[in-house]
Parts: sequence; structure tokens; C-alpha cells
Amino acid sequence: MLAYLFWHAASNASAAEEYEKKVLGFGRALADAKVPGVLGCASYSIGRTSWLGEPGYEDWVWVEGSSVLETLNERAVSGAMERPHHAVAQATRHGGSGGLYYLVGGRHAVPGHSRIFWLSRPRGIAWRDVMPGIVKSASAEVTVWRRLMVLGPAAEFAVIGPANLRLAVPEGWSGVEVARRRLGQP
Repeated sequence: MLAYLFWHAASNASAAEEYEKKVLGFGRALADAKVPGVLGCASYSIGRTSWLGEPGYEDWVWVEGSSVLETLNERAVSGAMERPHHAVAQATRHGGSGGLYYLVGGRHAVPGHSRIFWLSRPRGIAWRDVMPGIVKSASAEVTVWRRLMVLGPAAEFAVIGPANLRLAVPEGWSGVEVARRRLGQP
């Protein structure tokens, strides 16, 4: 299973509510399009990350595998999804950035309000040896995603858990802790 992530910010922070409606509209259009191999999607309002540079939004689209990405890319900007995509794109500040991640630990779930730890390891560290200790240090059950390829500026690992998640980050690793509010949920 893969996850395509996209980070973006509204061009006008004071119009966040309207922007979020556009983001949710695109998510509904994607769900309604029933693109083969797309397993689901969710969007989150997030705190600041170093690669976005400001508070913004994080979209997740879960897919069965990389073969789905070409169809997803084509369908996201055409047919019934063209108008919702265009509405979000027009209201987005500077194009945004994306990433492709694969599940390496825990069970896939579509979390509601949550906390994510974006982690990067020091050079030469075998992550498979260290990650079990990181997961064990978590104050709750977590899901771990790893960047598939370096396609953008985001961190190598995403460790996701409930909104009150606490995690021990090993010495030498860099980490960014980000609170997330799932759009469309109370």
C-alpha cells in the first residue's frame, strides 16, 4: 500500500473556512470517481512544517500500488474532478509539494484528529534496527510510513497516532511534531 501526500496552504489565511470547503469538495469528487486502486482519501489542517513553511493542509490518498498513480493523476484534473481540482488550485498559495510513502509499521487506518511525527535519521543509521524502539516508546498505537523516493522536501518517516501521542525521538534524529485536524469532522 502506498500513500500519495500533498501539502498546500490557502492563498488567503482569512478565508480558511471557504478553502476547506473546496478541499473537501475535491475529496468528495475523488471518492465519487471510484478510481480503480484508490483506497480512500482524507485531508487535514496542520501546523507548520519546515517544507510548507506555514500552517496549512495535508492531503492523503491511499492507493494499492504505484500503477494506480498514472490513472489518479489523469483523473484528478479531468471529467467530474476537473472543477473541484481547479477550485482548490486557484485558492492555493504557491503550488504546494507532494510525497509518496509506503506503510512499514502498524495497521493502515484513516485517522481523525491526530498527531504526526515527521522523522529523519542520521546518515549511516539502519532504520530497521531503530524504528522498533521508536514505536515502542509511543504512548499509543502508531502507524509508520516511510518515504518511497525523495520526491520533495518532507521527512523520511511519518509516525501517526492519536492527538495526544508522545514519542521518544532518538539522539541524532530530527523530528517535527505536527497536530492535525481532520477536515469534515467535528
